[in-house]
Amino acid sequence: MKNLVWEKRLCIIWLCIFVFIATVAIGQEAREHLRRGLIYAQKGMLDNAIEEYKRAMELDPNLALAHTNLGAAYDLKGLHEEAIEEHKKALSINPNLALAHTYLGTCYEHKGMLEEAITAHKRAIKLRPDFALAHNNLGLAYAKKGLIEEAIEELKTAATLSPEYPDPHINLGSIYDKKGLYDEAIARYQKALEINPELVLVYNSLGFTYSKKEMFKEAVEQFKKGIEIRPKVALTYTNLGMVYYVQGKLEEAIAEHQKALELNPDLVLAHNNLSLAYAEKGMLEEAIDGFKRAIELNPRHPMVHYNLGLAYSQKGLLSEAIEEYRKELELTPQNPDAHLNLAVAAYLKGQYDLAWVHARRAEKLQHPKAAQVIDILKKVSREPSP
Repeated sequence: MKNLVWEKRLCIIWLCIFVFIATVAIGQEAREHLRRGLIYAQKGMLDNAIEEYKRAMELDPNLALAHTNLGAAYDLKGLHEEAIEEHKKALSINPNLALAHTYLGTCYEHKGMLEEAITAHKRAIKLRPDFALAHNNLGLAYAKKGLIEEAIEELKTAATLSPEYPDPHINLGSIYDKKGLYDEAIARYQKALEINPELVLVYNSLGFTYSKKEMFKEAVEQFKKGIEIRPKVALTYTNLGMVYYVQGKLEEAIAEHQKALELNPDLVLAHNNLSLAYAEKGMLEEAIDGFKRAIELNPRHPMVHYNLGLAYSQKGLLSEAIEEYRKELELTPQNPDAHLNLAVAAYLKGQYDLAWVHARRAEKLQHPKAAQVIDILKKVSREPSP
């Protein structure tokens, strides 16, 4: 009898050991899928990453990291609601997972929920005060909210906490560039490239900042470095083309924009930029066709409607120009240039009432030439009653 009891106990012990080993094996397999997902995500292969994260969760539904990494992949694909759901699942499993809090904050930021974003990033920092990613993300949220000094402080903290992390330097460079602090912006972009010389978009940003300082030689060098590192990035070619365009080197500009479109025929910016160069050369038919193609690709791009309006005006197609300026103003009602150009086109068409409306709006928006257009209108018509 004693032997039977002992045998039963031994069976239970072996069963427990088997379950434990199986559980460990499942956990290891789940983490392997999680690891693969991270590799795919780093390569930008988001669909593959999502499949790996889902496989990890099938094996271990309580693997919080799999949920929050899945949420991050969803967010990058623009699936913000699905992303938020996964981050919240991760936090229901592990409320102290700082990564999930800051990823959740980024999702809120993408949805324009800046207060919620800031709160989430602060929770992450409270859990992990030395978490550079959370400080960086909080800085971005502050910047979007217009709290620039707070943003700079957080980004500097992130850079100090993680000296090999380029993102805070890139984001500081962007803020300094917008503030007109070009030397500070250049220094931050250069620091980011010291950390990682493969960051093609940073060469683009650095090139633009040099252009704003009219350091065109240095700007061209940066864009060419970006092309040397990754020759199939269409954006870099069209940005290089714009530097040539600003210098009046129209043939070189056209060549670079055409290279961009060979790589990516659907790049709206390249169609727009190429058309600007055509218009400058007096090739208005080609310019109009290019702007129209850009609008087909993105009908809600205000700058392209405005540029098409200018091309129509140059060609004397005033009705078409007025229509494009109107479309631009539907998207950006506070653009004084569009109001003024619409007023001029309407004046030339003899549509004085329409011209008055937009001349006054241009004046209200402090366009420097609004008074001149209003003086001309006074000579040919009376201002309509409000």
